[in-house]
Amino acid sequence: MTMTAVPPTRATARGAGTFPVTAAATRRSLRAVFRSPALLITPFAQSLFFLLVYAGQLGDVGSSYLDDQSFIAFLLPLIVLTGVATGAGAAGTMTLGDITSGYLDRLRMAHGTATPFLAGTLIATLVAVSVQALLTTGGAMLVGYRPTGWAETFAMVGLMLVLGLAVALFSIAVAVHTVSSSTTGLVPLAFFGLSFFTGVFAPVEELSGWMQAIATVNPLTYIIDTARELESGTVPSAGPVAVGLLLVLVVAGLISCALALHRARRRR
Repeated sequence: MTMTAVPPTRATARGAGTFPVTAAATRRSLRAVFRSPALLITPFAQSLFFLLVYAGQLGDVGSSYLDDQSFIAFLLPLIVLTGVATGAGAAGTMTLGDITSGYLDRLRMAHGTATPFLAGTLIATLVAVSVQALLTTGGAMLVGYRPTGWAETFAMVGLMLVLGLAVALFSIAVAVHTVSSSTTGLVPLAFFGLSFFTGVFAPVEELSGWMQAIATVNPLTYIIDTARELESGTVPSAGPVAVGLLLVLVVAGLISCALALHRARRRR
């Protein structure tokens, strides 16, 4: 009896090669991030700048109404959030560069899909944002921050990185959909701006008037409050709400990317 070898289908071959392609795309994107200091250093420098200014000018005032928590510990989750949101926008910036140069289209034609390459950009961005968040935390320690415990600090940073994942996904989706640098840049800017309509320098209940009303309905308020409670070692009262909001944002980001890729394929 003779046996005839059946060649693998295109889908099978594509599936088998997804991981190596994603790994190669991740290495390429990591090199791009660390060779472009502005993508990593700018958000880090911005975070340290705000941390130094706010802690230096308002530290004594803040400590008068924060009970046992230091003002810099209260402030740090917000600073990490703004840095992560800004840094995660690098995913859209790198994707836009690959689109405008035609690089992404050539890869898509060669491999049948652009998804592994976008996944590589996403992973590299999250690695860079993680490094940035840890450096920001280290910088905070140099100016007086004392962690309640390393587990608590890493839990706070981890929560912010999930938000960074959502920002990066939306940034990639907008870059693919619009192919516009100005529009892509609005994604991290929107999250950055929303962060200032939370309890920035005081708990939400200490705010007054329209600011308290906006902060109460602002989704980032619950994420920041949960991060602050995690950092302080207490059980987050808004934890389920924050986790639910983060899941909604990540899923919405994934759906946005899928729709943007589908529309981009139809245009070609």
